[in-house]
Amino acid sequence: MNRRILLVVAVAAALALGLGAAPRRYVVDGVSMGPGLLPGDVVATGWLPAMDRWRRPARFDRWIVTLPDGSTGLKRVVGLPGETIELLEGDLVVEGRTVLKGPRLLAEIGSGLGPAGQGDAAWSAAPAVVLDDAAFAPGEVSRLLLPVRDGGFAAEVVVSDAAIRAGEVRARATVGPLTVVWRLRAAGRYAVVAGRLDGQAVAVVWPIVAQDSKATLPRHCLPPAAPESWDVVRPWPAATTMAGAEPSPALALAVTGSGEPPAGIERVGRWRDVLLRPAADGVARWSLATDEVFLLGDFPSGSRDCRHFGALDRPALRQRVGGR
Repeated sequence: MNRRILLVVAVAAALALGLGAAPRRYVVDGVSMGPGLLPGDVVATGWLPAMDRWRRPARFDRWIVTLPDGSTGLKRVVGLPGETIELLEGDLVVEGRTVLKGPRLLAEIGSGLGPAGQGDAAWSAAPAVVLDDAAFAPGEVSRLLLPVRDGGFAAEVVVSDAAIRAGEVRARATVGPLTVVWRLRAAGRYAVVAGRLDGQAVAVVWPIVAQDSKATLPRHCLPPAAPESWDVVRPWPAATTMAGAEPSPALALAVTGSGEPPAGIERVGRWRDVLLRPAADGVARWSLATDEVFLLGDFPSGSRDCRHFGALDRPALRQRVGGR
């Protein structure tokens, strides 16, 4: 790069900083976006944050917003202009269809239930009633806890070169009535995630590379670098769906091979989905005007959001932000 190009780059950077084009940072205050974001965490906009006022919002984006009382908040967009949305049995329903979260979003807003154990080749967990408690918000202990039906497991599986040379290695995940089998074709570390989510049985496997482990966010409920989409999505059988305190499904994971060399489960933990709650007065359905958006916090019982003061006009969205 010659001196002229360096000069142009330096001038452009200076102009960008002078015009407020550089990313803006905000410090999180409160637990409304927990567990993914907690007090003291920092979120940042992209470059040219002033242009965000003309950006079309996308579902599940996080935005810095101006609240009706004039204060500044951090919330997640769940309803887009012109839509009718509902909070039904803890799930988001848009125009009559339950919205399925992808693995990357689940990693941000789901809650880990702690390590469930590990095993050389197999692990299982019986159905259990899981409540929407929140260890990250001790001030919320007085609230009424509710059962969460959606949950699953997240595991890290290690496959050695010797195991691959010895023969075929497979990972077999079971969630209630669903069983999925993947062939692991190369040595390395893999994430295996499966569960019941938003009325679907879901499962996905992805390789964990060395640099991913450095980016692990300790409050995420899935291993690092979760993909956008699931490998497998199947409707949860209606016959197994019950109202009320339906337990989370039975879970199991097994790693099999044709030889004795190491290939097995290094660690495994359970996760649960966020349980979306209606407004305190029981309202759970909203129809948005063509210039309105609907925003929620990731921790519904600790968030003041559009359930309380209604949809916001589009100009209330100030800047879109990323993670910590």
